Amino acid sequence: MVSGRTLSYLLKRLGAGVFIVWAVTFLVFILLQIAPGSPADILLSGGVVTEEMRRTVVEQYNLNEPWYVQYLLWLRDVVTGDLGYSFAQQRPVATLIADRWAITAQIVTLSMVLATLMSIPTGIVAGYKHGSSLDRVLTVVAIVGVSVPVFVSGVLAILVFSFHINLIPSSGAGSGIVGRLTHLFVPSLLLGGMIGALMFRMMRSGMRDVLEKDYMETCVAMGLPTRKVVVKHAAINALAPVLTVSGLWIGFLIVYAMVVEYVFGMGGLGRLIIHAVQAQDAPVVLAGTIITAVVFVISNIVVDFLYTKVDPRVTIGGQP
Repeated sequence: MVSGRTLSYLLKRLGAGVFIVWAVTFLVFILLQIAPGSPADILLSGGVVTEEMRRTVVEQYNLNEPWYVQYLLWLRDVVTGDLGYSFAQQRPVATLIADRWAITAQIVTLSMVLATLMSIPTGIVAGYKHGSSLDRVLTVVAIVGVSVPVFVSGVLAILVFSFHINLIPSSGAGSGIVGRLTHLFVPSLLLGGMIGALMFRMMRSGMRDVLEKDYMETCVAMGLPTRKVVVKHAAINALAPVLTVSGLWIGFLIVYAMVVEYVFGMGGLGRLIIHAVQAQDAPVVLAGTIITAVVFVISNIVVDFLYTKVDPRVTIGGQP
């Protein structure tokens, strides 16, 4: 059963999350307003446009209203579950997102799983064997993983694995479980490798700090097995800082997934939003902003609760 303190903390975080989502959408709306061009031009692109047609479109989409009135009208529709109508594709935004969200969610999830599997064990080993040849090799690999931009590694992966050795498809998301995994594995591996490199460096540094603590020497003096000292005591404590920023990394993964989808020609949310930005399709851009902000807020709330499980000294709301 949820305690009163936990419920109060959750409500405060949700309230702060709602404010963050609102602030981000407001900022994006302002940027779209000051960008050159007009939504009416997008809606009326192609063919002969009369003044009567332009006036009808302007009135239909409330483009004749002041910017703050347009924002309030859009916000009212969003609160009632209406994400609007795409200017460029002439389809409901909710339909466009429903057709594409699964690909992005699968890329982000698989990337996070691969990042965790690659970084946590290697970070533990590198931290425990600090200064060894293995530690130096893993550190160099992590630096390379962080340094190479994902769009560069994506293009190189296509050139090598798709065109040179014909191991993976060069574009698309595939169908079925096997087909989808075949298409998503390399893009997810590239994203996971980038985030995993950051996780590795944090895990390695955390292990070094924890192993130098006095209570680690006490565990060794008590005759506990080395494996138990490293895994049960050192690794768990070193994992806490990594877990703290994992919510931020999920947000980064969503953003970088857009780049990967564009490079690999996948029809996910990222590709949809990039095309919407290029076409100044405000309803789609704002809907994508909402989704990204909501996922970011929720993931950070979940991470805060998980942190209390990893480190019992930390309680909900920071109270004893």
